[in-house]
Amino acid sequence: MTVKMGSVHEPEAELLGVEDALGDVARLEEHVFQQPDRVVAVRVELSALIDALDQLNLDELRQVSQYVQKRLAAHTTA
Repeated sequence: MTVKMGSVHEPEAELLGVEDALGDVARLEEHVFQQPDRVVAVRVELSALIDALDQLNLDELRQVSQYVQKRLAAHTTA
C-alpha cells in the first residue's frame, strides 16, 4: 500500500468529537429517510458502532432498538 502525503486545509482544526459525529449521523439519517429512494452506504467497524451506541441517551437507544427490531423482523419473515 502506498501512502500519499498531502496538505491539510485546516491543520489547526480540531477533530470531530463523538457527539459531533453522532449529530452528523442523525442529520444524514433524517435526509436519507426523507428520500427513501436514495441509498447511501457507509461502512463502519462494529467496534466504532458499539462505541457510538455507548454515547446515546435512553430515548436514542430506544429509537435504535426499534430500528433493529424492524430489521430483525424483516430478516426472519424473508
